[in-house]
Amino acid sequence: MWCTMTRAKGPKARGQRGSALLVVLLILSVMVIVATNMTMRYNSEFLRTANFVNGIQAKWYAKSSDSLVRRVLHQDFSDNPDSINTSQYWSTEGRTYDIEGGLIATYVYDDYSCFNLNALANHGYDISDETGTKTNLAREMLIRLMLYMQIQINEAEEVADSITDMVDSDTSISRAGAEDSYYMSLAYPFVIPNTRLYNVSEIRVAKGMTASIYRRLKPFVCALQTNELHINVNTVTEPKAPLLAALMLSEYMTVETALEMIKSRDREGWTSVSNFLKQEQVENMMTERTKNFISGVVAVNSKYFHSETEVEFNGFTRRFFSYFVRNNKDAILYKREYGGAE
Repeated sequence: MWCTMTRAKGPKARGQRGSALLVVLLILSVMVIVATNMTMRYNSEFLRTANFVNGIQAKWYAKSSDSLVRRVLHQDFSDNPDSINTSQYWSTEGRTYDIEGGLIATYVYDDYSCFNLNALANHGYDISDETGTKTNLAREMLIRLMLYMQIQINEAEEVADSITDMVDSDTSISRAGAEDSYYMSLAYPFVIPNTRLYNVSEIRVAKGMTASIYRRLKPFVCALQTNELHINVNTVTEPKAPLLAALMLSEYMTVETALEMIKSRDREGWTSVSNFLKQEQVENMMTERTKNFISGVVAVNSKYFHSETEVEFNGFTRRFFSYFVRNNKDAILYKREYGGAE
């Protein structure tokens, strides 16, 4: 007897075929999702690895730039041990070097052409008036610098005193300044270091500091690893004329006068501090009260420098800041900072 099997027909068979199709589509969808996620994760890991490798390469390029800066400074120190001025090799602007896949741009700056905020803790700059009240002339210079930048006197005094309290070692409040008790009462409390600043950006939290004041003040100040204040009058550029004006500690000194002094300066600058102090504009500004401070701060040589290096490599841009201190004819690297492109 023969039996024959026939394929089922009707709605039940069509339903089975539809279910099978849905299962296949579901499996396919899951596979597509898994493959997409794997591809995205792979791309993410690839980009992360590429950025890491490019960052390491950029760091080594920056270190090679540091070596070049040290050689340039060594050459200038050897050529003229008694003067640092804008005619020397270190002051050459716009050094760019082509590298495979990008370029390196390096700029060198004299850190004696800025106001060292750590000098506010130096009591060697204190003087006393007839009543015995002490005044720190470094603080007074900083206040005058801010006045030249159109910052109000009460704001300038508050900022100067607050920074003084940040860098001095005591817990006494300086006039309009603040110590830990003020900062601990804030919504986000903290304590101040009561020691030297490591970076200028630390003053952003100082009592009285605003974004506007910080932006105006930042190009004129620095945080050197010393509490001494020196201004190299041979390297102060025209945009920093307010710094030279503030140095004179005189209400008769104007930014315009300081700018004229910079423009009339010889390319190699003044050969000695005494030659600078003998100028008529300077002699007329100095008083018995300020002459010792001014003559001690004015310099024609420099000890601290820093370089800013920007590395562009395979579409990756990084900025590096290197800080050097002079040791006879050598430049010693004592600090390096890393940052993104601004």
